[in-house]
Amino acid sequence: MAPRSGTRSSNGDVRSTILRAAERCIQRHGIRKTTMDDIAREAKISRPSVYRYFADREDLLIALMNDHSRALTERARRFIDQYPSVEEGLVEGLIYIAEHGHRDEFTRFLASMDDSEFGRRVASTDAFATLTGEFWDPFLDAAEARGDLRPGLDRHEVHVWLGNVGLILMSILEREEIPNPAAMRNLVRQFVVPAFVATPSPTPAKPKLVSKAAKKVPAGR
Repeated sequence: MAPRSGTRSSNGDVRSTILRAAERCIQRHGIRKTTMDDIAREAKISRPSVYRYFADREDLLIALMNDHSRALTERARRFIDQYPSVEEGLVEGLIYIAEHGHRDEFTRFLASMDDSEFGRRVASTDAFATLTGEFWDPFLDAAEARGDLRPGLDRHEVHVWLGNVGLILMSILEREEIPNPAAMRNLVRQFVVPAFVATPSPTPAKPKLVSKAAKKVPAGR
C-alpha cells in the first residue's frame, strides 16, 4: 500500500531536518569530524532515526552534495543560456560554477574532499560526474545539434573532466587573495575549450590557373 501523502510530507520534513542539521555540524566541525551522533543531536532526533533515512554518514553527505549542486545548477543554467556559443558557454559556465561554489561555504567543504572515505564513496558511485552531467548535458546536447561540438566525445569522460576543471578553478579562487577572473577565463579558453569545439574540415585548396602565356617556353631555352 502506498504511504499517505501526509506521511510522505512528514518523511520529507524529517529528511530535510537531518540534512540541515548536518550542514550546521559540518560548518562547525568540518566534514572529517562530523559524526552521525552529532547530526542526530543537532536534529533533536535519535541516532537510529537518522539511519532510517540514510544508510551511513557518506550516504548523508552525498545527499547534501546533491542538494547543493542541484540548487546551483538551477541558477547556473539560467545564466549559461545567455551564451549560445560553445566557447563562451564553457568559459562563463565554468567560471560561474567556480565563483558561486567558492562563495557557498558548504560547497567549499565538499570540494576540499576533507574526508578520504567520503571521497572514495563519491568516486565509486560516480555521483559527482552524474551531477556534472545534469548541469552540462542540455548545453552540450544543443551544441551537438548545431554541429558546434566536437564529434566522438565520450559523455561520461566529459562529465568527469568538466567536474574536475570546476574543482581546479575553485581551488585557484581559494588560494588567491585577489582572484583574477580574466586570467582564469584565459586558462579555460586555452586549455579546455579546444577539446570541445568542432573544427571545420579544411577546404581543399583550389589549383592555381596558369595562363597560356605563362606556359610558353621562351625561345632559345
